[in-house]
Amino acid sequence: MFGHYFAVKTFEHQIDCFCPDGNHAEYITINEGDIIEVTNERKFTMANGWYFLVIINERCIIFMALEDLEEYFMKEQLLSMFDIDLKINYLQFKINQALDTGNEASFINFTKKLKESNYLKEKWDKYLRNVTV
Repeated sequence: MFGHYFAVKTFEHQIDCFCPDGNHAEYITINEGDIIEVTNERKFTMANGWYFLVIINERCIIFMALEDLEEYFMKEQLLSMFDIDLKINYLQFKINQALDTGNEASFINFTKKLKESNYLKEKWDKYLRNVTV
């Protein structure tokens, strides 16, 4: 679960409050293309379970519930680099298949998705070059 992930869709996340009254919460917008780092630092509360320290674009640091992270993965709002590589491989296969069958609509659709996935991969590579420097 630890590591870096991409937000592939824009969504709102409710930041849970650890105050004793716990009746208020704030929202943060996670934008498409944001890089989410899930660290191994975590916190457990009896009321809500596990929370992981999450860093968004190396600027915003919050605790995010494990349940929320799992939900974002299931809805494919967050993807790992491995997921993006698999998606690129699948899309290249579907493009070849569309070319073999002469299906122009599928070819255009999968080509568009491949461009989007390649953009994410390029952004990831650029991020890694900046982090390792």
